[in-house]
Amino acid sequence: MDGKDIDLAERVRLKKADRNELYSLHPPFPVSNFLMELSNLCNHACIFCAHQKMQRKPRKIDKALAFSILRQAYDLGTREVGFYATGEPFLNPELPEYIAEAKRIGYTYVYLTSNGSLATPEKVDAIINAGLDSLKFSINAPSRKLYAFIHGHDHFDRVIEHLRYVHEMREKSGKTFKLYVTGILTRFTEGLQWKWHELFDGLCDQVVFKHVYNQSGYMPEIEEYLRCDCDKEVTRRCNLPFDAISVTQEGYLSIENADYENMLVVADLNTTSLKDAWYGETMTNMRRRFMEDKLEGTLCDGCVHHTHSPARAILPEYSSVQGEYDFDDSLVRNRVEHSDLTVYVPMSADIVHPGHINIIQTARRYGKVIVGLFTDEAIASYKKQPLMSYEQRKIVVSNIKGVSEVIPQHTRDYDENISKLKPDFLIHGKDWRTGPLSSFREKSIATMAEWDGQVIEPDYTEGVSSSDIKRHAAAVWK
Repeated sequence: MDGKDIDLAERVRLKKADRNELYSLHPPFPVSNFLMELSNLCNHACIFCAHQKMQRKPRKIDKALAFSILRQAYDLGTREVGFYATGEPFLNPELPEYIAEAKRIGYTYVYLTSNGSLATPEKVDAIINAGLDSLKFSINAPSRKLYAFIHGHDHFDRVIEHLRYVHEMREKSGKTFKLYVTGILTRFTEGLQWKWHELFDGLCDQVVFKHVYNQSGYMPEIEEYLRCDCDKEVTRRCNLPFDAISVTQEGYLSIENADYENMLVVADLNTTSLKDAWYGETMTNMRRRFMEDKLEGTLCDGCVHHTHSPARAILPEYSSVQGEYDFDDSLVRNRVEHSDLTVYVPMSADIVHPGHINIIQTARRYGKVIVGLFTDEAIASYKKQPLMSYEQRKIVVSNIKGVSEVIPQHTRDYDENISKLKPDFLIHGKDWRTGPLSSFREKSIATMAEWDGQVIEPDYTEGVSSSDIKRHAAAVWK
């Protein structure tokens, strides 16, 4: 089947699908799933990407070696190749030459993934004329503010302009190459999938999402700072050792295309043939470890099991890391903790209990916490007068760790405050989905959507509420 006949969503699914036909020490040589790293240079600093802390020296692949590996793979049966890995492919001015050579050899499907910021009309025309079959734009947030936070650069408008050009050029020229958009979902964007579709459905063939994860094991901090709340995966199946060719810019064969420090290299293709490397002892041993689920001490263990565990390079002589890898989370942690994202949290807090703390701790994960504290009048409008005055409650809430600001919430309708603040997130327990607050919930969701704000609804803390505490206290005091 031609590569164009398999849509992107299916390709993504196959990367982690249960495929028993693959799992052997000597699987068939891959027909597709061949990625070649032309360089490790990148002009973005995506928050979930290990490129931002990479120690490996920047360079480009040797062209003669790359062409030789392309020929070897083709002779072994491979018919598809992508020219990207840890870097941005448009930073290599020779990109059209690699595409043209792959097509000259006979590859039926040649593809790219790019952040799109450098995909100017001139560069796009060159790669399409060279024979490119598929171009994928990696756009990891559907609004300018979140895009700058996720990508590390304010290139959102530029990327959309470039995508629009590619779409229009394809329409006018009659070319048949595929055009895709992918979004790596984090907890900051998982509720905005509708916005991706609104923006991009008319500009590409398909919009595909993937949950952020600790790709290749270099980024365990993703679990704490970025992982989607809807992602409950415990173990991640990985088919790469059985069905993927990943060639680094140095000419090494790696288990994983996102091998930022060459810790997953299994052979040197400068001195070993691709066939011997693919079926060699080191790669075979790693397949055995995957099949037996004995990955301790490798980066793969952290990726597969969502853990943070010590790791060393498979072949240290090819890695930029000697000894154990230093899992430094400071870049991601600082970016999250010092972002300009804002979170609105309405509450009465007459008696502060664990439920309030849980809500505030949840809110802290998304940005600067602004508590909308119900005034005495607002509370009295739907239940008894509070035990503490607004000013007393404000003192208590202001001193809870994680609260940046406290403002008065005058009614049960949050519209006035959120329209004025335009927060990125509104946090409220799920208890307002039914009952008298449900109408205010629908109104808040609609208002937040006006600026692409999201409503986050953590589970209600069972077994505790201010009303229950007051009733219990009244009974005891009798």
